[in-house]
Amino acid sequence: MKQKYSIELIEEHKAVNFYSLRMENKEYSELEDFFEKFPIGSPYDRDVDIIISWLDRIGEIGALERYFRYEGNFKDGVSAIPIETSNLRLYCIRLSDHILIFGNGDIKDCKTWQESHSLEKIVEILKDTSRYITSRIANGTLFIVDKELIGNLNFIRNEKK
Repeated sequence: MKQKYSIELIEEHKAVNFYSLRMENKEYSELEDFFEKFPIGSPYDRDVDIIISWLDRIGEIGALERYFRYEGNFKDGVSAIPIETSNLRLYCIRLSDHILIFGNGDIKDCKTWQESHSLEKIVEILKDTSRYITSRIANGTLFIVDKELIGNLNFIRNEKK
């Protein structure tokens, strides 16, 4: 089955722009969907607060490499927030110190993301997106200018069963 989605700018900060994937026909971006899963008053309030704290810090200082734990291959750029102990993981592509592209996240219910059905789907779409971005930058249909992605930000991928 074909999965269509795009990358959209979510927030502009002093040091970094936050982008997120938005699946076709979905009301929320993947980042917004992540926070919708864990409303205030859920058992994960502390974990959400940790993630928000990291996002605030990254917004002020930038997406410095030390703030992220790589989850795919290093070249994929797929990382998890937070890097400290938490029951939740939010996945993203750290494209540079100035650009973060958020996917979704969920409860970390296994030792590795590969063992979790929900986390595996999230990381795999980000790995594919990272490859698409690298290819488009190489062929000149996508450009990075400071904190901005300019070019074709629409994607189609074959969903893995």
